[in-house]
Amino acid sequence: MKDFITTTSRHIRVWIWVAIVLPISSLAGLFFVWRLAPDSWMDYAFIIGEVAMFITAVVWWCWAMWTMMRLIKQWDQTKDKVQEVAKDVKEIRVEVKKVLFGDK
Repeated sequence: MKDFITTTSRHIRVWIWVAIVLPISSLAGLFFVWRLAPDSWMDYAFIIGEVAMFITAVVWWCWAMWTMMRLIKQWDQTKDKVQEVAKDVKEIRVEVKKVLFGDK
């Protein structure tokens, strides 16, 4: 399970990096293409719209990835606690049997 969590966390970090670098690169390229020959206010409106879409996409993607990473870590902690409780229950069962039926 630890291997799954480590691998998943690493994949999430890679996807976050990709989600930041690729849109910013595309945005920079788009900006320079549009900047070379903006003909009208429509071109500027498109630039503003594209910037807003890229920012929204990057922020949402990063939020989704970090949320997924937090959930995976929380599930791992929960699994550890459940295993600890199961161990305690087994110990209690042994003690109860000793008290009820004597040492056998």
